[in-house]
Formats: sequence, C-alpha cells, structure tokens
Amino acid sequence: MKIKPIVLVVICGVVVTLLSVLYSQDMTVGLGATITGYGLPILWLEKVTIIVPGSPEDYLLYNSGGSLIADIVFWTIISAIVYVAYIYLKKQNKP
Repeated sequence: MKIKPIVLVVICGVVVTLLSVLYSQDMTVGLGATITGYGLPILWLEKVTIIVPGSPEDYLLYNSGGSLIADIVFWTIISAIVYVAYIYLKKQNKP
C-alpha cells in the first residue's frame, strides 16, 4: 500500500468514529442524574446531567480516551477492509 491510501483509510476511520457519537445509549442507574453514553461499537463519551436546577452537564472520555483510540482503530480496520475489497474487485473487473 502506498502512503496516500493509508492516510485516507486512517482519516476515514477517524471520521466514522466521530460520526458514531450520533449513537447514544441511556446508562442511567438511579435517581439524581441522567447518564448518556455515546459511540459505536465502544461507548467512548459520557454525558452526565445532575438533576438539580442550574447544574451543568459534564462530558467525560471513558478510560482516559482509551476507548476512543480503540474505536478509531476498529473503524480504521473496517475502512481498510472495505478499501482492499474495492481494489480487489476493481482489478477483477478490468478487461
């Protein structure tokens, strides 16, 4: 693989990871606060809202960003598989 496709695959992995924040999961356990997790397949961002008037919302990274890195690696690998399959099919369909 050349450098340009590798950079493209990594950028694609990062973009898909950032788009995965659109997936949310309610993780509220008890009363007093609502907890929402974001990310797919690994939840890497957490939003905690304390149910008291005037309280701010806190956004936290899981595992000090380790889950974010794992998610980026996961989507980069998926992007690389799609890219390799595309190149393979492109070569197969060449007359």
